[in-house]
This record gives sequence, structure tokens and C-alpha cells, in this order.
Amino acid sequence: MEIQKNSELFLNNIYALPLWVRQVVYLKTEQRLSEELDDFLELLSPKEPLQFLVPELTFKGKRELEERAHNFSEQFYVFLENCKDGFDIFEITLRNFWTLSETAGIFVRAVEKEYIEIPSCESNYVIIQFLANKIRTGELLKRLGKIDVIQLENAIREQKRKAEAGKNMRIADVMIELGYITEKDVKIILLFKDESKKRFIMSLGLASLKMDNPATVSQVYQNMQKELKRLEQENRILKARLKKLLNIQ
Repeated sequence: MEIQKNSELFLNNIYALPLWVRQVVYLKTEQRLSEELDDFLELLSPKEPLQFLVPELTFKGKRELEERAHNFSEQFYVFLENCKDGFDIFEITLRNFWTLSETAGIFVRAVEKEYIEIPSCESNYVIIQFLANKIRTGELLKRLGKIDVIQLENAIREQKRKAEAGKNMRIADVMIELGYITEKDVKIILLFKDESKKRFIMSLGLASLKMDNPATVSQVYQNMQKELKRLEQENRILKARLKKLLNIQ
């Protein structure tokens, strides 16, 4: 039996809107996000967004999922199970009510343990490592090809020199000062990382929430699971009614 995807449930809520409503939503959204998204894609665009990446379990990963020999957290095994089911990063994040940065952290750990294949798209994996705090801004820019090795080394030396003179600066600000990148580049990078820490809760009116209290997160998870089960049941009833009506016709 095919597993219900939360991402499809979310998208179906949009597709179910009348066409004349969807048209307004599309045009208003395109108008508002066009400039911001264009700038973002110019800097961080891999061939395919990392949200569409489907993590591939290795043989070692499949064995660990079956045997659970190393007693990792339940969250870690849920991630491996979702990978086994063929879900992409977007679906894994939505169905578990994680933030994108949480998913990235588990992803990188699974790769390091050789339970997940290293993604073929290097740009995607670099961004995932950045969201998981495994690499810093300078390394991200170098591996994305926005600066070269010499520029990064120059920036690090200049940052150290300024620190010795009593002026502490972020590496990104040093690179801006040296003319290697722009303020807009830094803004986009930091915005994306900050946005990745927000939790997407469908039942709260398409709200993005950033919750640091584990108890609050746990309660939201439980409420969402109950709500999703209710919605799935309603969806099955509606489908059955629709099929019956079509059969009558």
C-alpha cells in the first residue's frame, strides 16, 4: 500500500482551491517572491533544489535499520526508514515536523556513518553541510565556486590581522570589504540558514514556527499527528463518496 505523503496533502489543499483563486495566489506570490528568489537562486542554485533530493540508503544503512545494532536515537532511525521508503528531503522534513536544518544534520551524520550515499550533486551536499553547521560561510562560498582558494586564504589572513589589531569581524564581512562578495550575497546565505531553522506546521494556517522548547515541539507533534490522521480519514470518506457519485452517473 502506498504511503500517504504529507507534502501531497499540503499541495492538494492548494490544488483544491477554485481556479480563479489559484490564479490570484500564483500571481501575488510570483510578484512578491520574484526578486528575492531570483537573487537566492543566482547564489545558491544547484541543478535541483536540495528539497527534492532523495537520500539513498547504502547496504550498511539498510542493515543498521534492520538490526539497530548501534542504538541511535529514534529520530535517526525514522530518517533511515523514510529514506528506505523513497521520500525526498522535503517530504521527510514535513512528515516528521522537523526543521530543514534538523533534517540536514541527520542527513550529514548518516553520510558520515556511511548509511546514506553522498549526493551526486555536490552543490546540494555543500548546502546541506552548511545548514548542519558542518562547514562555515567561507568554505561554503569556496565550494560553490563563488570565491577561489586564494581569496579564501587572503580573507582568513585579513580576518586574523584585524583581530590582532582589536577589530573582530566575520569572515563574510571581511570578504565584502575585500570586494570578493556583496552584502546581498551574505544576506541571502544567512537568510536561508535562518529560514531553515523554522518549523512548517500545516494545521496552523500555513505558518512557519521556530520553537526552541522541546516540550512545546513534542506537544505540537502529537497534535499534528492526530490532525493528520483525521484529515486522512476525511479524505478517504470524500474519495469514497466521489467514486460512488461517479459510478451512479
